[in-house]
Amino acid sequence: MKASVLSRTGGRVADALARFLAEPISRPAATGDVLALSALLRPGDVLLTEGNTRAAALVRRLTRSPWAHVSIYVGPLQAASDPPCIVEAGISVGVRAVPLSQFKGQRARIVRPLGLNETDRQRLADWLVGHIGDPYDLVHAWALCRWFLRLPAPRTIVLDAKRFICSSLLVQAFLVVGHPIAASQARSVVPRDFESAAGFEVVNVPPA
Repeated sequence: MKASVLSRTGGRVADALARFLAEPISRPAATGDVLALSALLRPGDVLLTEGNTRAAALVRRLTRSPWAHVSIYVGPLQAASDPPCIVEAGISVGVRAVPLSQFKGQRARIVRPLGLNETDRQRLADWLVGHIGDPYDLVHAWALCRWFLRLPAPRTIVLDAKRFICSSLLVQAFLVVGHPIAASQARSVVPRDFESAAGFEVVNVPPA
């Protein structure tokens, strides 16, 4: 009985922390129209964004990078002027599909995987869409945070097949099509790593 009460209490605390970190904070809007990126995007393209939440500010600070979040373009999932077309893992919402306008006001960089054919891109998109609704992996996120802060942390971080942070979602998706990202360090991949990963190229350079 006591263990179940502690578990429920811990779950409520974790949920409250996730909601707090997901709250937006004031940040100068980036120049340029993020919707204009739709003309450049192809299924399988990685989208690096700076974020506008407390969690994003923490990630940028810990990783010393302008990029706090990584997501992936899978193509329009509905017939609409601004359809859900990006799959991401968000700290308080888990895996979901969002429209490109979700990133309005943020700097964004497109990074394209090299060597994928149309079949690979479709398999990638199908796998990602199939995981919409899966929860966020707070344990993985906390372990990475402790690692960057040089605090005691697990020697290894286990990739969960049912829970994801933004970067682990993409790591596992690309493994499905045989396109690993820093395979030897797959468990510690963060958004900034996609910008310099072998087998990927930068498509656009956003204005400063």
